[in-house]
This record gives sequence, C-alpha cells and structure tokens, in this order.
Amino acid sequence: MKLAELLNERKTVKEEIKNLKQRLYLSAKMQEGDQAPAEPPEELKECLIALFEKLNKLIVMINKANVSTLVDEKNLMELIAERDKYIAIAGALHHLAECASPKAERFSRNEIRFVPTVKIKEIRKEADGYSKKAREIDNKIQAANWNTEV
Repeated sequence: MKLAELLNERKTVKEEIKNLKQRLYLSAKMQEGDQAPAEPPEELKECLIALFEKLNKLIVMINKANVSTLVDEKNLMELIAERDKYIAIAGALHHLAECASPKAERFSRNEIRFVPTVKIKEIRKEADGYSKKAREIDNKIQAANWNTEV
C-alpha cells in the first residue's frame, strides 16, 4: 500500500469518526416516554472506539513512514514541518499586508486617516515567496507519498 493511500484512509476514518460522534450524541438522550433511539448508543460507542483504534494504527504507520522516507536528504516529517512553517509565515505576512492596506473607512475629512507603517507591496512579494517555497516542498511530499510503499 502506498503512503498516499494510507493518508486517504486516515482522512476517511476521521470523517467517519466525526459523523459517528454526531449520531452518538444525538442518541445519548431522549424524551421521557419515547421509544428507544433508532441506533443504540452502546453500539455506536463501541463502533466509535473501534474507529479510534483504527485511526491510531494508521497514524503510527504514517508517522513511521514519514520518518523513514528520505527526500533530498531530509525525511518527510522534516519536509512537512518546513512546508507548514512556510505556510504559516506566508499567511501571517498576507494578513499583515491586508491589515496595513488603506481602506475607505473615512466618511468625512475630519475623521482620522490611517497610513501603513510597512511597505505593503514588499510584504506581499515576500509572502508570495514563502507560498512558492511551501508549494515546491508540497510537490516533493506528494510525489514521495505516491512512491513510498508502507
């Protein structure tokens, strides 16, 4: 099985857990005098616990593969952390540029005018650079995911 397939399975199991939790919570109580819920809460709880066990096994397998798979002399775990760092920096810089951008908030000349304290164009360019680095690393990660047997 490929690492990418494990990642897809993890995503599916997480979605199943989310849906099962909703069903379990809905069946956790009923009005006095009503019939029993359509789905017995005990059965749903057992299924939920089994799904968490399955998720645990998938996560362990994925993490072991991420540590043992090398790409450009770095393991996948390091590449993922680096990609996430670049995504976070790019997001913060894009938000900074957005906050510094002048907006038409004044209704009259008497109102206070705000001016940027940073160079918006340079900040956006820098953010775009970090976004590009994140995309390049993500491409390497995706390629490794489809080439790594687990």
